[in-house]
Amino acid sequence: MKAMLALLAGMALLIVILLLSNRSLQHDLNNAVQQHDALTVQLHQRDQLITELNQQMQQRADAELALRQDLSTAAQVMQSREQERQRSLHDNPQSRQWADAELPADVSRLHDRPAFSSASDYLHWLSGGQFLPGSVQPSAH
Repeated sequence: MKAMLALLAGMALLIVILLLSNRSLQHDLNNAVQQHDALTVQLHQRDQLITELNQQMQQRADAELALRQDLSTAAQVMQSREQERQRSLHDNPQSRQWADAELPADVSRLHDRPAFSSASDYLHWLSGGQFLPGSVQPSAH
């Protein structure tokens, strides 16, 4: 009988140990599932971010291509206009004479600017008040 009781006590102790072990393993499994879920969410977010960045990169590449095409078109238009201007100067002696003539002194002076080392130097130069000479005839206003 004592052997039976000892066997039963041993079995009860073994059941308690197994239950505690099962509880610990269940806890570990729950933690692993939570980590798996968290990593799955992070992986999904990373994939979304990669997709968004790829879309942005494609949009920028498309925008760059459009800008390059616009630049090429503008260069072609500018070249065409320059050729037309050169042709006009070559074909029309009056246009050539007008283009070769010097600008009036007052107009030339508007193009003269000293070298500036800072923005404040430029502002100081602007406030210096280099006025154009008055016209000979008063305005009708």
